[in-house]
Amino acid sequence: MSTTIFEAKGLGKRYGKSYALQHINMVVEQGDIYGLIGENGAGKTTLMRIISGLIYPTEGSIALLGQHKPSDIIQARKQLGILIERPALYPHLNALENLTFYCKVYGIGDLSRIHEVLEWVSLSDAGNKKASEYSLGMQQRLGLAIALLNHPKFLVLDEPINGLDPSGIVEIRKILTRLARENEVTILISSHILSELQLMATKFGFIHKGKLVRELPLEELKESAKAHYCIKTANPAAVMEIMQQELNITNITLSETGEVFIPKDMVELEVLLSIFLKHGIHIEAINLSATNLENYYMNLIGAM
Repeated sequence: MSTTIFEAKGLGKRYGKSYALQHINMVVEQGDIYGLIGENGAGKTTLMRIISGLIYPTEGSIALLGQHKPSDIIQARKQLGILIERPALYPHLNALENLTFYCKVYGIGDLSRIHEVLEWVSLSDAGNKKASEYSLGMQQRLGLAIALLNHPKFLVLDEPINGLDPSGIVEIRKILTRLARENEVTILISSHILSELQLMATKFGFIHKGKLVRELPLEELKESAKAHYCIKTANPAAVMEIMQQELNITNITLSETGEVFIPKDMVELEVLLSIFLKHGIHIEAINLSATNLENYYMNLIGAM
């Protein structure tokens, strides 16, 4: 049985009469790499700030690492690693000095942890280099090293790969997937680079205008990514019924915009066309379609 790391129930954040978050219900399980997806201003950073304790909700409740009471949640946050937007680095200090400072802030007496986290983020050879001399990718990795100092059970990362070059993005992805695999760290990550999220996340949550509109396991996305016939017709219900009757195909889906999707490996195109002709079904278009995370997101939001 999986352990719940974070849970939100009816969570909301209001500024005056405007909602930044509204009635969020979500669960992050132990071992998840949970990809949080939404346009700018959708509420991703607000949610992460609430989890981190930087702001407080105006409605609903959260549970963190099994704790529900506010006083216990404060203690549970000591097991969080947080990187919200850009890392807070002291540019005149080198990496070792920055990490030593944060060890003091966190009350970490074992300074050998500094070398461990530098090794984790592949900065061991640049420990004596000033943060101001780091590239953007190196700064992000140093910020991640700071977030790892306290041996976190739960990492909260807001746009950690934003603005990085391709090699920097790949490096961060490798670090995060290794942390999840080898150290069993649970990760909540937001990013605009959906192709990267698809390569690392095990579950996805879509936020739109402050609401969590859908959660999607990776397995379901992979199923959607298989090749499908995308059928546009004025009578999609009839198409679905006929396919079930003629071929006993039950895993047919109807999109929010009314297209019928039939798995390509279930039926040949010639057979499909002959069935439609037999039943006098007018088909406006048939296309071969395979989705990815970006397409899924655009179709989901476009239907709202």
